[in-house]
Formats: sequence, structure tokens, C-alpha cells
Amino acid sequence: MQRAPGGGVQLNSIWSSLTESEKDDVIAKLCHTFDAMRRAECPWSDFFGGLDGGSLRHYLFYSQKGDRKHLGPFYSEAALVTGLTENYRALTERNGRPDFRVRFYETHLSRVLQGHRPTLTHGDVQQKNIIVAETRRNDKGERSFDVVLVDWENAGWYPDFWEFFCASFPFDFCYWEEDWCWRAQQFLEVWPAEMAIMRMLDKDLGL
Repeated sequence: MQRAPGGGVQLNSIWSSLTESEKDDVIAKLCHTFDAMRRAECPWSDFFGGLDGGSLRHYLFYSQKGDRKHLGPFYSEAALVTGLTENYRALTERNGRPDFRVRFYETHLSRVLQGHRPTLTHGDVQQKNIIVAETRRNDKGERSFDVVLVDWENAGWYPDFWEFFCASFPFDFCYWEEDWCWRAQQFLEVWPAEMAIMRMLDKDLGL
């Protein structure tokens, strides 16, 4: 994790004013950052949890049993999936709702969420959490930038699809009509099936 550069601004405040070449520069810096994160080795075997070895801080892992705890850590992807489905069942039972949708996830979620490795994950990649600071201009007046991620409160060791799942949320707010929806796919590893089923679960469990 780097210190935010002095004089930096949130990317969302300038993105629309950037040329395509300037956007390429920002994306190249983000590629470098996320490539390094994907190469990072988790210090614990088959571990899905917080950077401190504790629970996962994403809201989907906030316990629905009323104990005000976050779930985890988990020591296999299967255990993580079970944690998600059990949490959804707890929410459903607490609200006195039928469990047919819970049964769907209990039966099928593990068919999609399998074979993923623990990966260092920021967990909230959106333009407001990307700080850019101009470093120089070329002979055409186009800018280059230092680029730093901030707001690491949700960070942890998540399955490798998790970064793209979380980063896809802002796409819906702009109806996939802004170029960031495509540009984000240039520096993040894209997991379409995992994103789709997790967005379903988020809609159900994140209420």
C-alpha cells in the first residue's frame, strides 16, 4: 500500500477530461498495481480472510445472526461458500421468509464458485478510491500520472474473482454507458459467471 501522492485528486473528478492517451497511462499504472497484487502470496495456506488473519470485512460477511460480527476466516473456498449460504439462510429465517431461494444457492453456488485461489484484494475499486497526481506532460501536452489506491478497509484475501465482482457495482449506476465499464476490464481479471451469480446473491443477501 502506497501513500497517496501530494496534490492528488480522485480519478472521478478528472476522468471525463482525460484524453484517450491519458486514460491509457492511468490504466497502465493500474495494470501494474493489480498484477502485483495478483502475484502476492497469501501467508496462510488455503486462507480466505482479513489481512490481519481475521474475518472478512465485506458487508456480505456481516453476520445475520444478530451477533454483530463478521464471518471468517475460512480455510477453503468451499467453507467460504458455505459461510455465504448459511448467512443468507440466517437472514431468511430471521425474516420469516420461505427458503426456496436459499436452497437454490445451497445447491448451485458451489458449482460456480470453485477452483479460485486466495488473492490480495482491495474490495472497493471505483474511481473515487483511485488517486492520481500529474507527474509530467509530453510534447503534445498530454499528462502522465502517479496512481494510488486508497480506502483499503474492505481489503483481504478473497477468491480471485472477488475484485471484479466488487468493481462491477458502479457499472449499473451508469447503465454500462460510460467507458469506465470497459476500461476497468483492462486492468482487472474478468470473471463473468462468478460476477453474475454473486450479483444475484448480493441483491438477495445485501438487502
